[in-house]
Amino acid sequence: MSRPPVSIVIRTLNAAETLGEVLLGLHRDESDQLIVVDSGSTDGTVELARSQGAEIIVIRKDDFTYGRALNRGFSAARHDWVLSLSAHTIPADRSFLESYRRAIGRFTESVTVAVGPILGEFDAALSGGITFFQGYDLRRGFGFGAGNPNSLYRRSTWQRRPFDEEIGGGEDLQWYFDALKAGETIAAVHAAGVHYRNRRSMRAFYQKGRVDYRAMARFFEPHRPSLPGIFIRAAKLALYIPLGRVDWAGAKGSLAHCVGNYVEARALARQAGPPQR
Repeated sequence: MSRPPVSIVIRTLNAAETLGEVLLGLHRDESDQLIVVDSGSTDGTVELARSQGAEIIVIRKDDFTYGRALNRGFSAARHDWVLSLSAHTIPADRSFLESYRRAIGRFTESVTVAVGPILGEFDAALSGGITFFQGYDLRRGFGFGAGNPNSLYRRSTWQRRPFDEEIGGGEDLQWYFDALKAGETIAAVHAAGVHYRNRRSMRAFYQKGRVDYRAMARFFEPHRPSLPGIFIRAAKLALYIPLGRVDWAGAKGSLAHCVGNYVEARALARQAGPPQR
């Protein structure tokens, strides 16, 4: 079986703390292409990426949106399949890229995007298998915990339908919905897992929680978090820390993200007004 080469696009901003581990965990072939789209790093991120053979694309911080950065990176891609990764998503095991390569060999022409799971920091990678989603599966609960921090796209389809550059978040959900409406197939590649290790501030996680909830609400009615639910999550995290299932930084980020979800859900409910009788 042939080993299809992959173009890898990673968006960065002051990500030197984790980028090296991401690149080390990829175990790239010589034919693979590495592209880093940077929006103003000052911590050595660009120098680190260049030392690992990355092609560097610089985008002004004021011009940055997730969709625009991805479109710039995808435009430089040479291969048929393009992997979008976050600078904070560490491959769960050394077979990460190989799992995607094997999956490509099983894809029909209808598969235009594949996603791998985003695992908790101490979760083990899944053993394998592929789930295919079509039609309205996304509305019915497609919830594989993935998005552009770990997604593989058919480049020819992206050329016809690039990412929306104007929305502040959820460009991956928008792309998935458009794919399903066009009769395309989404493949969930269970073995291609990554661990998310972003050490951003609690405020940043709170803001991300609001953006993520707003993005989901554009497409379906997401679960509305409650105050008791937040307290339950806090209690669970307090138990997980001494058990080693999550560290303090991860626990704070998870809780702040949940609070952001809650605040945004309430804000959207107020905008919608009382339910119609």
